[in-house]
Amino acid sequence: MAIDKYALEIHEDGLYLRAREDADFSLSSVVGFLKSHGVQKYDSAAVEVYAKERSLEPRRIADRDPSVEKQAEMEVRVSPDGLTAELWVEPPFADLPWPTEEQALLFLREKGIVEGVDSSIVASLISERSGKIWIPVAYGVAPSDGVDAEVEYKVEFGSGRPKEEVDGGKVDLRNLSNVTIILKDQLLAVKHPPTEGNPGVTVRGEPLKGKPGKDRPLPAGAGTYVSEDGLSLHAMIDGNLVMKGNKLNVIPVFQVDGDVDFSIGNINFIGAVVVNGAVREGFEINTSGNIEIRGVVEGAHLSSKGDIMITGGVRGMNKALLQADGDISAGFVDQAKLRSGKDINVNNAVLHSDLGANGKITVLGGTKAQIAGGKIQAGHEVTCLTLGSEMGTRTEVAVGVLPELAERKKVVLASLAENEEKAAKIEANLAFLKKAEESEQLDENKRALMISLTKAKFQTQSQLIAAADELKEIDAQMESSKARGCVRVKGTCHPGVTVTVRGVTYVVREKQTFCSFIYHEGEVVIRPFDH
Repeated sequence: MAIDKYALEIHEDGLYLRAREDADFSLSSVVGFLKSHGVQKYDSAAVEVYAKERSLEPRRIADRDPSVEKQAEMEVRVSPDGLTAELWVEPPFADLPWPTEEQALLFLREKGIVEGVDSSIVASLISERSGKIWIPVAYGVAPSDGVDAEVEYKVEFGSGRPKEEVDGGKVDLRNLSNVTIILKDQLLAVKHPPTEGNPGVTVRGEPLKGKPGKDRPLPAGAGTYVSEDGLSLHAMIDGNLVMKGNKLNVIPVFQVDGDVDFSIGNINFIGAVVVNGAVREGFEINTSGNIEIRGVVEGAHLSSKGDIMITGGVRGMNKALLQADGDISAGFVDQAKLRSGKDINVNNAVLHSDLGANGKITVLGGTKAQIAGGKIQAGHEVTCLTLGSEMGTRTEVAVGVLPELAERKKVVLASLAENEEKAAKIEANLAFLKKAEESEQLDENKRALMISLTKAKFQTQSQLIAAADELKEIDAQMESSKARGCVRVKGTCHPGVTVTVRGVTYVVREKQTFCSFIYHEGEVVIRPFDH
């Protein structure tokens, strides 16, 4: 620029202008240079001549004016956040000296700039004569805020998406994953604590505090507990995991407000299940707790380690299967299969169904409390209002020794005999191999065979023990049921009914009322209902 192509020199007799080698000597550039350097009173004629002569020698162009002959001045400004300091150098007049680097650094210290001063920038500013511009020369350290606490969930919530493929690669839409099963003491979530943050400092040496991260509590809801260190959340009980009010809750009951259908999918749970609607055809409920259905069960499968209670009834369509270790109760049962480890209670009709209970089967309580068609088996007793139908529908009722129990005993006895024979053969082969070993005639193949037979021996012994224990349990159940076997009909028993008590069968050929069928001296006899 033109202002850089000239210089001012102060001599005893006045102010001199000297052009540099690359000066263009235009009158406008010369005048512009003088005014930019504060020279207002100058000899116009001398300036004009100097420009025309294009001389590189100094030329006197004004008298000395002490009021404008100022030394260099410095200013400093600090950003509002205190993290940056800038230096301004007002150049000295004419050829008066610039401040040195040491003077500039001392000026900064005197102004309180004591942190983050970059001496290399200051040195460059001075050496390059960078005046009339704000140049950053010092930087503070900004504080860093702490990290907020985070909660990491350790369980995957039921997504409602199909999770199993059936034959042909097709997805079974009934196998949804809406239920999140949780076990007692299971880890649900962990908390990563907040950090304090790192401090900073301003260019004036003032400390700056970083904001600490915000804390966040663990989402502890009902059925959960927090560890002693406050960093982990665990399940207090077995149940279903539910997020409610931004908190994790472990609920011992899985409740369906509507029907169990494609919107819910099959239910596999470890606690009680309550369905306020129906269970639609083809769906399943499996749980270790009780099952309560307040609507109707269609052609569905229900399995419970506890009780099954159905307010409506079972419309089985020859597809429904209900199994419970405890009691089963229902409003009615139509074309379904039920198995109970204890008792079955039905208020109204049981039609064309297959019922089996280790205890009692009772069909009473409603005006249509009738058993008609199908097979009814109970360990102790069957009681109903009406047995059979006027149409002579084939109906089988068995009490005392359950046919299923007798069939199971046959299977266990066969398995016991088979394993005893197998054990005898293993012992004979082992005896032969041990003799070969004693006579040092046992090669590697025979030694491997002996090891394999020894393992088979222990497995067979374990199976024999299990079969013997099961056989004792079956015998105990059969003996207990024999003493109580009875079929009671409070209203009418129609012809076409077959009653089996303790293995002895009686075919009803005439209508009977208010009667009971019991075992007496090797045959089934009819007695009054309250016998």
